[in-house]
Amino acid sequence: EPGPNCAGALQPDVEEVVRDSAGRMVTWTGLGFARVRDGAGLTFRVDNIPYPMDYELLLRYEPESAEDWEAVVSVRSQVLPTSSRCGNLLPSEQMYRETLPHSQRYVLLSRPFCFEPSTPYEVTMRLQRAGVTQRHPGAFILIDSLVLLPWVSELPGFQGAEAAARQEELERYQCLEVFRMAPPHPLAQACARLVCSVSALMHGGALPCQCDPQGSRSSECQVQGGQCECKPHVIGRRCDHCAPGSYGFGPLGCSPCTCSPEGSVSQLCNQVSGQCRCQPGTVGRQCDQCQPGHWGFPVCRPCQCNGHAEECDPRTGACLRCRDHTGGRHCERCQDGYYGNPVLGSGQQCRPCPCPGYPGTRHYHGSACHADDETHHIVCLCAPGYAGE
Repeated sequence: EPGPNCAGALQPDVEEVVRDSAGRMVTWTGLGFARVRDGAGLTFRVDNIPYPMDYELLLRYEPESAEDWEAVVSVRSQVLPTSSRCGNLLPSEQMYRETLPHSQRYVLLSRPFCFEPSTPYEVTMRLQRAGVTQRHPGAFILIDSLVLLPWVSELPGFQGAEAAARQEELERYQCLEVFRMAPPHPLAQACARLVCSVSALMHGGALPCQCDPQGSRSSECQVQGGQCECKPHVIGRRCDHCAPGSYGFGPLGCSPCTCSPEGSVSQLCNQVSGQCRCQPGTVGRQCDQCQPGHWGFPVCRPCQCNGHAEECDPRTGACLRCRDHTGGRHCERCQDGYYGNPVLGSGQQCRPCPCPGYPGTRHYHGSACHADDETHHIVCLCAPGYAGE
């Protein structure tokens, strides 16, 4: 892109909205948008100007409702300009008030501004709904980027009679208008040579690819724009970070998050660990399991173990490791050799059968027992070779 695409500094009332491009039309240039509340501010820091000249300022945005907004924009620098091109321009701050129609996706500010290299600038804007005085805490606008478009007629090679043909071609094929939309459309063939010339003149020659050795397939990049060839799920001009919806940047690229659609908040995960953001009650890296003590994902329910176990099979709900001499799917009955009613709320517990000793002792000769419903006497089931009284 002919001008820098600067990242906004997040402030209160501004939220970073990362977008996963899978399955949707991409209308942004970075990882997503800055979501700005009605009346809040956003600051872009610009410190990578390649050539002293006038630049047009273009703001890319996306509304959340059918309302027009406006931006009150100031461009300032703490350092006085020193180049011969910008040094005679005072004051060093310029103000703009621009309408952002809800039917558009970008606005070109009304006047250019003279930027010079080695000078830090701040472009600060307050964003608010147009035509109203009352700010609404639930109204937001999405800001993609601030773009600086060079005033190319100032460049050597685009001045004088011999350059009139170049200038006319730029305008006829609308070569620089391509960079207004987000993301920019592919360059027309007639524009490729001209835009490369603009870039070379601004930067004093061609720029190195600087493809990331881990994230790119080679050290070569596209002649126009400098995009390196990225490994799977890797993005960035230099292929130096994971795409939204993936994680684990390394020599093989990045891995998909594969967050559970039912159990996770979104399809985005931590770019290092791959941990998805889980809905309440779900756990696991992909948020595809019930939390301990629950079963039946994606409809997680508490394990029903009558207080004798904490965990159950995550698929069937059968209780695991029943305590207190209980057994059964819900730890609802006593083990052989014990009697009682272990169901929660009964007030009873499983007690050893006195037949005549107790399970585990030398004198125990029973296999099971139960309490007679009428007499409440313990009835033993004797082991083979033994008889009861």
